[in-house]
Order: sequence, then structure tokens, then C-alpha cells
Amino acid sequence: MKSPKIILVLFVLSVLSCRESTNNTELLDDIKSLTKNKKLNIGLSVKDDNGNEILSINGNKKFKLYSVGKYFSAVYLFHLIDRGILSLDQNITFSKEDLNPDLYSPLQDSIPDGGNITLKQAINYSVKRSDNNVFDKLTKVSGGFAGLNSFICSVSPCNGNFSMKSLYKNPNNTMENNIVTPKYATTILNKVNNGSVISERSNKLLKRFMMHSVTDTRIQGIIKDKTISFHKSGTSGRVNGTITSVNDIGIVSLKNEKTFSIAVFISNSKESDETNDRLIAEITYLVYKKLN
Repeated sequence: MKSPKIILVLFVLSVLSCRESTNNTELLDDIKSLTKNKKLNIGLSVKDDNGNEILSINGNKKFKLYSVGKYFSAVYLFHLIDRGILSLDQNITFSKEDLNPDLYSPLQDSIPDGGNITLKQAINYSVKRSDNNVFDKLTKVSGGFAGLNSFICSVSPCNGNFSMKSLYKNPNNTMENNIVTPKYATTILNKVNNGSVISERSNKLLKRFMMHSVTDTRIQGIIKDKTISFHKSGTSGRVNGTITSVNDIGIVSLKNEKTFSIAVFISNSKESDETNDRLIAEITYLVYKKLN
């Protein structure tokens, strides 16, 4: 027969377990109320800094990466830098042909006839400024998508949850070849943030590029004056009023010095750009408030 002390301990643990489950359910309900009546599809994953799942919506569904793929590219590049295969200080030469004027490219605006920048500057252009020409060039510099996919899948088995195959300048380009599930995205975010994937030096530099990247109206939309966060967004174009992808993934700091990883993917939205961005910002803020 169990002693009264053991029974009491089991009862307290049971209550705490139910409270955690209830809190997550309430948070999920709050988020679903934000998406109610919105003409869009959404995928969401949130994990604590130990990699434990807090909540997810369509967490195993595949979504198109768009510029979120530049985060995974940067992680792979920093891995190659840590191994001494590449160097932050090495020059990357951009010819005029490398700088497609039809693509979003701040670098092309700066040096339309081509020129040299360091690898460190190139990664900054790709992550912070989301330059499509630079992403394509860095994919070639790093040896192509085969190495990138192999490395990311070595960090956590992909099992069809991640794949990158398409360059922006490919005339037959379809971003359907570049996919990830929200749960897989937060898994990689968490592992990189915890220092098990790239060196501390590389991690700090990657975060510096992600802290003030080109779009700050999504994950950072409400919390940017409240806490530190690091993110990488991705956006498609619109066709007949429907936008294929509005994405953001990142790490958000909490008051207790812990963090959470979050990945939000909106697809096939008929809502305005402002509504899509605001939805991601409000979801992030709800999670931030609940976990604090």
C-alpha cells in the first residue's frame, strides 16, 4: 500500500501535468481564434529550448521555404567555415551574369557590373538582406544542394521533412522543390541555437545577421521592443490575389533566460500582406506572453 506522502506527490505531479496540458490547450485555442475566418492555411510549431514540443498546428505538413531556405544555407556554410573548407575572409567574385536584374538583389543594385565581396559579407547579404542572387552564388560556392541536404539531414533525420533543390535564377524554378515541415524547422533551430551544430563564433555571427533581417513585421512585429529575437522570413509573390507563402522562423528570448523556437508558415492566403504579417506577430506574442 502506498504511503500518504507518495500519494500526495503523485497527486501534485498529476495536477501539474494537467495544468501544463490545459495551458497549452488554452494557448492553442487562442491561436485558432486568431486564424478563424481567415482565408489561408497555416502551419505552426513551437518548442522550448530543450526541444520539447509546446504546440503545433499542421506541424508535419510540408510548406514551401522561399527565403527561409537561406537560414539552412547559412547553417551549412558556417559548418564548412568551422571545418576550414571555406573562410569568412575569402573573396567571392560576382560577375555581371551572376547578378540577375530580375531577381530581388540589393547587391545587384550596389554593383550591377559585378565585383568582389567577402564570404562574410555574402552571408550577410543572403540572411539579413535576403538577396536571391547571393543565395544562388553561395549555393554554388558551397558545392550545391546535395551537400547542404546531406548535412542538414545529418543534424536531424529528414525523413522527407526537408529538401532544397531549386535556385532562384533557374528558368524552370519551382519553389515546390524547397520544402520543410514546421516541426522540422523548429528542431533545426533548436539544435543550432543550443550549440550542437556550428561553433559558438559562427552561431553568434549567424544570430547577428538574423537579429535585424529585412522583414521585422512578423515574428518581431510586436515583441521587438520587449525582448531579443532572431529570425529568417520568406515570401512568395501573388497570383490572382493569392499569395503562396508568408513564412517566418526564429528564436525568441524569455525573461527567465530561456528561449523558444517558433516556425510559422502561411500558405495560399487571400488576406492582405499586413493581415498575414500581423497574424504571425500576434501568434508569436501570444506564445511569448504564455511562456513568460
